[in-house]
Amino acid sequence: MRFTFNKEWLQKNADRDDNLEIAAGSFSLDQLPPAEGDPGDRTTVLAFGRLINLCRRKRGWTIEGLASSARIDVSEAIRIERDASYVPGPRTVFQLSTALGLPRERMLQLSGNMIVRDRGLGEQAVRFAARSASVEKLSRQEHLALEEFVKYLNEPR
Repeated sequence: MRFTFNKEWLQKNADRDDNLEIAAGSFSLDQLPPAEGDPGDRTTVLAFGRLINLCRRKRGWTIEGLASSARIDVSEAIRIERDASYVPGPRTVFQLSTALGLPRERMLQLSGNMIVRDRGLGEQAVRFAARSASVEKLSRQEHLALEEFVKYLNEPR
Protein backbone atom coordinates (compact mmCIF):
# COMPACT_ATOMS: atom_id res chain seq x y z
CA MET A 1 0.00 0.00 0.00
CA ARG A 2 1.40 3.39 -0.97
CA PHE A 3 0.47 6.61 0.82
CA THR A 4 0.59 9.96 -0.92
CA PHE A 5 1.05 13.07 1.20
CA ASN A 6 0.89 16.43 -0.50
CA LYS A 7 1.70 19.86 0.91
CA GLU A 8 -1.96 20.93 1.10
CA TRP A 9 -2.96 17.83 3.07
CA LEU A 10 -0.05 18.25 5.48
CA GLN A 11 -0.80 21.98 5.96
CA LYS A 12 -4.52 21.35 6.54
CA ASN A 13 -3.77 18.75 9.21
CA ALA A 14 -1.05 20.89 10.82
CA ASP A 15 -3.49 23.82 11.07
CA ARG A 16 -6.21 21.59 12.52
CA ASP A 17 -3.83 20.08 15.09
CA ASP A 18 -2.20 23.42 15.98
CA ASN A 19 -1.84 22.86 19.75
CA LEU A 20 -1.46 19.09 19.84
CA GLU A 21 1.67 17.06 20.50
CA ILE A 22 3.04 15.22 17.53
CA ALA A 23 4.66 11.80 17.77
CA ALA A 24 7.24 10.85 15.16
CA GLY A 25 6.37 7.77 13.13
CA SER A 26 2.75 7.66 14.17
CA PHE A 27 -0.39 8.59 12.28
CA SER A 28 -3.99 7.59 12.00
CA LEU A 29 -4.90 5.56 8.92
CA ASP A 30 -8.37 7.12 9.08
CA GLN A 31 -6.89 10.54 8.24
CA LEU A 32 -4.82 9.54 5.23
CA PRO A 33 -5.89 10.93 1.89
CA PRO A 34 -7.15 8.42 -0.67
CA ALA A 35 -4.33 6.39 -2.19
CA GLU A 36 -3.18 7.37 -5.64
CA GLY A 37 -4.91 5.22 -8.22
CA ASP A 38 -8.19 4.90 -6.32
CA PRO A 39 -11.13 4.89 -8.70
CA GLY A 40 -12.64 8.33 -9.06
CA ASP A 41 -16.22 7.06 -9.14
CA ARG A 42 -15.79 5.02 -5.92
CA THR A 43 -17.72 2.11 -7.42
CA THR A 44 -15.80 -0.43 -5.36
CA VAL A 45 -16.68 1.45 -2.15
CA LEU A 46 -20.34 1.43 -3.20
CA ALA A 47 -20.07 -2.32 -3.87
CA PHE A 48 -18.47 -2.77 -0.43
CA GLY A 49 -21.40 -1.10 1.31
CA ARG A 50 -23.94 -3.08 -0.73
CA LEU A 51 -22.05 -6.32 -0.01
CA ILE A 52 -22.12 -5.65 3.72
CA ASN A 53 -25.81 -4.75 3.55
CA LEU A 54 -26.80 -7.87 1.61
CA CYS A 55 -24.66 -10.23 3.71
CA ARG A 56 -26.18 -8.77 6.88
CA ARG A 57 -29.72 -9.11 5.56
CA LYS A 58 -29.09 -12.64 4.29
CA ARG A 59 -28.17 -13.63 7.86
CA GLY A 60 -31.27 -11.87 9.19
CA TRP A 61 -29.16 -9.46 11.27
CA THR A 62 -30.10 -5.92 12.18
CA ILE A 63 -27.43 -3.26 11.81
CA GLU A 64 -26.96 -3.49 15.58
CA GLY A 65 -26.49 -7.26 15.27
CA LEU A 66 -23.87 -6.77 12.57
CA ALA A 67 -22.05 -4.17 14.65
CA SER A 68 -22.10 -6.46 17.68
CA SER A 69 -20.85 -9.49 15.72
CA ALA A 70 -18.09 -7.47 14.05
CA ARG A 71 -17.30 -5.51 17.22
CA ILE A 72 -17.63 -2.14 15.49
CA ASP A 73 -19.65 0.94 16.33
CA VAL A 74 -23.28 0.96 15.17
CA SER A 75 -22.91 4.43 13.66
CA GLU A 76 -20.01 3.20 11.53
CA ALA A 77 -22.01 0.18 10.33
CA ILE A 78 -24.77 2.58 9.27
CA ARG A 79 -22.30 4.81 7.39
CA ILE A 80 -20.78 1.81 5.60
CA GLU A 81 -24.16 0.70 4.32
CA ARG A 82 -25.62 4.12 3.50
CA ASP A 83 -22.77 6.48 2.59
CA ALA A 84 -21.24 5.50 -0.75
CA SER A 85 -18.28 7.84 -0.18
CA TYR A 86 -17.39 6.53 3.30
CA VAL A 87 -14.14 4.54 3.52
CA PRO A 88 -13.97 2.56 6.78
CA GLY A 89 -10.63 2.01 8.47
CA PRO A 90 -8.62 -1.19 7.98
CA ARG A 91 -9.53 -2.48 11.46
CA THR A 92 -13.24 -2.16 10.69
CA VAL A 93 -12.82 -3.97 7.37
CA PHE A 94 -10.88 -6.74 9.13
CA GLN A 95 -13.63 -7.10 11.75
CA LEU A 96 -16.38 -7.18 9.11
CA SER A 97 -14.56 -9.71 6.95
CA THR A 98 -14.07 -11.96 9.98
CA ALA A 99 -17.71 -11.68 11.08
CA LEU A 100 -19.04 -12.31 7.57
CA GLY A 101 -16.46 -14.91 6.50
CA LEU A 102 -15.18 -12.89 3.54
CA PRO A 103 -11.55 -12.61 2.31
CA ARG A 104 -9.69 -9.76 4.02
CA GLU A 105 -7.45 -8.58 1.18
CA ARG A 106 -10.30 -8.30 -1.30
CA MET A 107 -12.45 -6.58 1.32
CA LEU A 108 -9.65 -4.05 1.88
CA GLN A 109 -9.59 -3.39 -1.86
CA LEU A 110 -13.36 -3.05 -2.13
CA SER A 111 -13.51 -0.71 0.86
CA GLY A 112 -11.02 1.73 -0.68
CA ASN A 113 -8.17 0.89 1.70
CA MET A 114 -6.02 -0.69 -1.01
CA ILE A 115 -5.60 0.02 -4.70
CA VAL A 116 -7.60 -2.42 -6.79
CA ARG A 117 -5.03 -4.03 -9.04
CA ASP A 118 -7.28 -6.91 -10.09
CA ARG A 119 -9.23 -5.59 -13.05
CA GLY A 120 -11.68 -8.48 -12.67
CA LEU A 121 -12.50 -7.39 -9.13
CA GLY A 122 -13.30 -3.86 -10.29
CA GLU A 123 -15.53 -5.16 -13.08
CA GLN A 124 -17.31 -7.61 -10.77
CA ALA A 125 -17.81 -4.83 -8.21
CA VAL A 126 -19.47 -2.64 -10.85
CA ARG A 127 -21.74 -5.50 -11.96
CA PHE A 128 -22.63 -6.34 -8.36
CA ALA A 129 -23.40 -2.72 -7.43
CA ALA A 130 -25.54 -2.30 -10.55
CA ARG A 131 -27.55 -5.48 -9.91
CA SER A 132 -28.28 -4.98 -6.23
CA ALA A 133 -31.03 -2.65 -5.04
CA SER A 134 -32.14 -1.76 -1.55
CA VAL A 135 -35.21 -3.67 -0.38
CA GLU A 136 -36.20 -5.14 2.97
CA LYS A 137 -35.86 -8.77 1.92
CA LEU A 138 -33.35 -10.11 -0.59
CA SER A 139 -34.91 -10.65 -3.97
CA ARG A 140 -33.97 -13.73 -5.96
CA GLN A 141 -31.83 -11.57 -8.24
CA GLU A 142 -30.04 -9.95 -5.27
CA HIS A 143 -29.49 -13.35 -3.70
CA LEU A 144 -27.95 -14.67 -6.94
CA ALA A 145 -25.84 -11.53 -7.36
CA LEU A 146 -24.61 -11.83 -3.78
CA GLU A 147 -23.73 -15.53 -4.13
CA GLU A 148 -21.92 -14.93 -7.43
CA PHE A 149 -19.90 -12.02 -6.03
CA VAL A 150 -18.95 -13.83 -2.80
CA LYS A 151 -17.88 -16.85 -4.87
CA TYR A 152 -15.67 -14.57 -6.98
CA LEU A 153 -14.18 -12.94 -3.87
CA ASN A 154 -13.23 -16.33 -2.46
CA GLU A 155 -11.51 -17.58 -5.64
CA PRO A 156 -7.74 -17.80 -5.14
CA ARG A 157 -5.66 -15.29 -7.10
